[in-house]
Formats: sequence, C-alpha cells, structure tokens
Amino acid sequence: MKRRTFVKSTLSAAALASVPVSRGFGFELPAITSTGAATTLTQAEIRELAKSLTLALLTPDSHRYHENRKIWNGMWDDKHPALIVQCMDVSDVINAVNFARTHDLLLAVRGGGHSISGKSVCHGGMVIDLSYMRSVQIDPQRKTARVGGGALLSDLDRAAQRFGLVTPSGVVSHTGVAGLTLGGGIGRLMRKYGLTIDNLLSVEIVTPDGRLQRASDQENADLFWAVRGGGGNFGVVTAFEFRLHSMGTEILSCGLAYPLDQAKDVFKFYFDFSREMPDELHFGLSAAIQENGDSVGLFFGIGYAGSLKEAERIIEPIRKFGKPSFEAIGMRNFVELQSMGDAHNEHGRNYYIKGRHMNDFDPDMVDPFIEQFQHAPSRFTVMRIVRFGGAIERVAKDATAWPHRDAKWDFEVGGSWPNPDLSEKYVQWGRDYWKTLDSYMADTFYVNELMDEGQSHVNANYQGNYKRLSKLKQKYDPKNLFRLNANIEPSG
Repeated sequence: MKRRTFVKSTLSAAALASVPVSRGFGFELPAITSTGAATTLTQAEIRELAKSLTLALLTPDSHRYHENRKIWNGMWDDKHPALIVQCMDVSDVINAVNFARTHDLLLAVRGGGHSISGKSVCHGGMVIDLSYMRSVQIDPQRKTARVGGGALLSDLDRAAQRFGLVTPSGVVSHTGVAGLTLGGGIGRLMRKYGLTIDNLLSVEIVTPDGRLQRASDQENADLFWAVRGGGGNFGVVTAFEFRLHSMGTEILSCGLAYPLDQAKDVFKFYFDFSREMPDELHFGLSAAIQENGDSVGLFFGIGYAGSLKEAERIIEPIRKFGKPSFEAIGMRNFVELQSMGDAHNEHGRNYYIKGRHMNDFDPDMVDPFIEQFQHAPSRFTVMRIVRFGGAIERVAKDATAWPHRDAKWDFEVGGSWPNPDLSEKYVQWGRDYWKTLDSYMADTFYVNELMDEGQSHVNANYQGNYKRLSKLKQKYDPKNLFRLNANIEPSG
C-alpha cells in the first residue's frame, strides 16, 4: 500500500507564544448555574481546574480576559463569563465538561464564535473555548479531512484546496467549522454536493458525562444522526471527519448588479429561473444599502461548479436579463471567493440578522420589502436569498436531524451597525421588518440563523424529527447541560 500523504495546518509557534496566561486564583468567584441561580466557586476548586489544563483558565481579572470573552456579534459584548477554559486538546475539554457538570454551571461552547444569537458566550457561567484546536489534516488518497473543533472555514478550505479538493461549507471564511456543520451547513456547493452534514463521515465528541465518544454510521449511530443538524445539544465535538470532492482550485463566478427600482422584475426573474436549474449552479439574490446611504442595489451572485462547456449555455439567460448596471464574469480562485463576504461580516459590529425558509414567491412581498429596506444613518442593511434543492432534497427528511429537505429557498435579512447605543432602535427595526415579511415566509428556518425565536418555535422547527431528538437528548444530556443553542429539551 502506498504511503498516504498528509497535510496538517496547526497554530504557529508565534500564535502559541501569545496564549494568555492567567493570574493567581486567590479568591472566591461568583458564578451562575444552568438554571440561573447564583453560586460560588472556591479558590481550591478554581485552582484544581486550572492545574488540569494544558493552556489557560481565564477569570475576570486575567490578562486578556476581555479580549477573549468577546464573540463575532458585538450585540453580546455585555456578557461576562466567570470562567473561560481555553482548550488545547481533548483532555482539556473533558476536564472542562466535568467541572461544569459537577458545579452545574451555565455552559457555552465557542468554536468560531459566530453565533448570531450570542449562544457561544454566557454571563456568569463557563465558556469552553476551542479556538486553539484548529488543526486540519488532509488525506488526498482517501479524500478525507480531519478537522479540529475550533477550526475556521478558511482553515479547511485552504488545506483541502492544496490538493484541488473541497467539501461544501459556508460563505464567510472566519465562520467556525463546528457551528456551521452541527446546524446543517449551507453554502455555494450545497446543490451539487449536499449540506456540510451530508459530507460528514464521523465526529469525536465529549458528551455531557465527560466521555470521549466516536460517532459514525457504524458507531453510536443514533448520536451521529443527532449531531447532523441537532446543533451543539449533545456535547463538544473536538474533531470532524469530512468526505472531500475533486473540484480544482478555480470556479466560474459571475456577478450582475441592478438598481432597486427594478426590484419587481429582478425578483420575478430570480424566482422563476431558480426553480429549475442544474445542481452545479449556485444562484443567489442579494441587496445592500451601506451606512452612508449608498445603495449597492440588487445583485445576482452566480457560481458554477461544473463543465465550462455547459456554463455559458446555462448562465446565458441570466446575463441577458434586464439592464444590469454592472457585470463581472470569469474564473475565480475558490479560496478567494470564499472570503469575499468577510469584509461585510466583520467581528465586533452589532448584528440583527434573521432568516426564514420560502416555499413559494408572492410578488406582493416586493413592495413591503423595499419599503422597509431603507437607509438609516449608521446601519448597513443587507438581504440575501439562496436556492436549496439539488443534492439537498435527494436525502430523506429523517435521514439526519436536519428536516428541511423540501425547503425551496432561504431568505435572510437584517442589518449591522458599529454604535451599540443604536442597538435598541435597530433591533426593533429588525423585529418590525420581520413582522411585515412573516406572512410571505414559511414557519421554518435554518437553525444557524437563530436570532430571538422562542422555545416553541425552535421545537416546531425540528418538525417530525423533534420527538426522536428529544429522546436522544434525554439519553445523552438528561440535565440539559448543553442548553445554549437551538435547544432540544430532554423528553423526561
């Protein structure tokens, strides 16, 4: 047998040299339990946990605590965890989970920290921080990737693309692999290769009882079913194994822009065309108004991951539609394409973004959409629609925990702003906007676009898979230790 070639992407020595070091723990520490009650951690308990870790335990007086408690969405900068456990390996995760369970602490898990709803940080509890567990190992012969629980999409894309390989993932490169995958994983290649979870071969997961378990179709198959769309409800995934596909390092990309006053025609064309199109085609509609009031207008974003001989024929009707104010077409480096959305999704801004599925298009929605989609000083307003279907809908609704195989489109709209003093005003704008649009949408949503939905809405969103998920939650996490997510309540 030929020796397999492996490529490993890990933290550099310089990055490790900057790991924050905690100060002494000569104090008792107030904390919050999983039910919101007050508790106190003793000096001895804190020291014992700190001594068990490879990296660092951060408390509110630790060096760089405030830098490390913040996540992508600045809306949640007011959350101050009692403890941040920075994990380097599986033993650190096990020790952290055992400590949180023993002391019944409110517990959050941070991979990439991209949770829109702020679930990857908590106030007064413990944060398990996986951001130093970013290894990526590629086996080009088997076409698989082994990915650490703290890796970002950019880590995975860059490592796989060295061999012209890819697995379908999201469209903002500083998103965490873990959160994206556990929620399903939608992106540019989903119609051809399926959701990210459809390319997941196995996970290694620390369950609430502190055990490291492997889950796949052959081992702990019920747990493997649950983590594919059930979010972080069942433990801390420390490693993912993905199937990779040969694609090369470039993809045909095309963009066309239209002014907002053409909205009715643009919407109609988009929905008509995207109903029936080949699996290789990614076709999205987006819109944006910048903080200074400049309108980016409406934008068709196209990616084609198929034969170039067919590409021109397939996208020709889109290019001939209307009178675009801008057009760009050509081959694009896939890694560069995957990071194009990063600038408009920067860390630290305040975000109110929400999504719903759409199963039909009502032209009457265009007027209220445009009316609400207006400029406000200091707010960047954005919308995007993407087509599901293709490989996604060829998987049975109960084959994984992700039940939305028959959803047609995903519609996301919201805004971001740098000034936290404007948050109350703009959050209310976002809620009012969604009240206006609600009647045109399905009552289901992509779980990674969870914003402020209540528990009953979350339960209903799992549809026919909820009862099975609830029973598995009772089996693996009966006390609901992992509750900061799109929570599945234990059946007991």
